Amino acid sequence: MRGGLTIVIVAGCYAPTIPDGVPCAANLECPGTLTCSHGRCVAHPGDAASDATRTCTPIIAGPGALTAPSVSTIVLDGDLADWPTCFITLDSHTGIIRDLAGLGDYSTGRFSVAHDATHLYIAAEVTGVPPLGDQALPAIYENDSISVYLDADGVFATQKYDADAMQIVVDHANRTQGFRGGSIALVSFATATHATSSTFVIEMAVQPSTLSAPAFASTIGFDIGFESGDGVVQTSELVWFEHCGPPSCGCTTGMSAPFCDARQFGTLTLAP
Repeated sequence: MRGGLTIVIVAGCYAPTIPDGVPCAANLECPGTLTCSHGRCVAHPGDAASDATRTCTPIIAGPGALTAPSVSTIVLDGDLADWPTCFITLDSHTGIIRDLAGLGDYSTGRFSVAHDATHLYIAAEVTGVPPLGDQALPAIYENDSISVYLDADGVFATQKYDADAMQIVVDHANRTQGFRGGSIALVSFATATHATSSTFVIEMAVQPSTLSAPAFASTIGFDIGFESGDGVVQTSELVWFEHCGPPSCGCTTGMSAPFCDARQFGTLTLAP
């Protein structure tokens, strides 16, 4: 004590708590254990707390199985701020990497599902891996894109896609293509996209008639992959789920992936 003044020195470390909801870095990275979702760093992607700036309906998620909440009709505009259901992170911890070019570089992001009486809605927010690619139809999977794999009646017991199964590709520039043993035209199908300097957003609406089916079963076949390509070749795909691998499941090339074996699909239950 000097002149009535007491000086107290406290030694130690100060570790501030990083607030949920701070903006993501330009490359979508976040500090600590937070994950980027819609431009904000959040603690728990994939549940009702995943977006600090909005309220969303949780998606029930299990190994290879999702439940899509029932919602009102969704307007497809490339803006996810009004998307009603929460998002599921798809990265190296939650997906399976097909590193076709051996570059160790692949798109990550998040996706969401919902449905109404007549449509299945799917949204994805994906990191772009430059160059994004400018391949024309039908091989747009050689661009940065997403593939959604669907089976309308939920029966996919053989490698070959049946008449109500399809791979649907939508690329960063909103080019669309269907595949079922070759390229096919898409009907009763709507999309919207929006690209930033580091991400692209894709929204889509699928009807049973898109899959040549009279209706969706209560549980359908479902999978999703985030594809990277330079416009010449497909370099990688990050796949949400693969049910089995060679020798039980696989393609003639030895690969095991939903694009070539429908037995790889997970399931999506349409909640009442």
